[in-house]
Amino acid sequence: MVREPFPPNGMPLQIWERVQVCRGGARFDARLIGCIKGISLLVTVPVREGRRIDFLEGESVELRMFSGTDIYVFESSIERICVAPVHYLHLAYPLKVKLQPLRRSPWVRVKLPAIVHCKDGSRKLVLMTNLSTEGAQFDAPAALGEAHDPVRVSFQAEVDDMKKGFGIDARIEHEGEAEEGMLKYGVSFRDVPEGDKIWLKCMVLQRIAAGRLF
Repeated sequence: MVREPFPPNGMPLQIWERVQVCRGGARFDARLIGCIKGISLLVTVPVREGRRIDFLEGESVELRMFSGTDIYVFESSIERICVAPVHYLHLAYPLKVKLQPLRRSPWVRVKLPAIVHCKDGSRKLVLMTNLSTEGAQFDAPAALGEAHDPVRVSFQAEVDDMKKGFGIDARIEHEGEAEEGMLKYGVSFRDVPEGDKIWLKCMVLQRIAAGRLF
């Protein structure tokens, strides 16, 4: 993880950019509404399930922002809690930011039911546990085949309450040891249509931005 002065090149500082405010392992979504260089960042008070999250002045927090290719992590503290004209926070201006590059094809933890159409013509219901634009991992109750066998994977994914069904050709890359009665499989996707690849990338990046990177 690289440390750079704040803000580093490539880090977005656009009004209404999503910012995560983290404390004690909990992560809350907020929006950037202003920046006073060298003094403070202004963000909306996070809201969850229709209720504002309570913070204390002087409280230390960790902030996370996402550029699409990198995650930026930096420490701050709450300088002032404001209620007019809207509820927002003045956060101490950070001196340094940690840059965490993402993988070329980042993947995230998921729990999605999927159907694997196997080489022998059978269909197996599996649980997809990790997903990227280039492949996936599954927990399977029965054998799906051997390494390099072609399969087809059917599943649904969701972005911003919109669902889309996928049917993607794939190849078994590896089989792991059984855990709790389930076999572990990794597959690589083959010839994914460009529209499906963009949709999957949006889903993965949204989950990363929400702090669900594996």
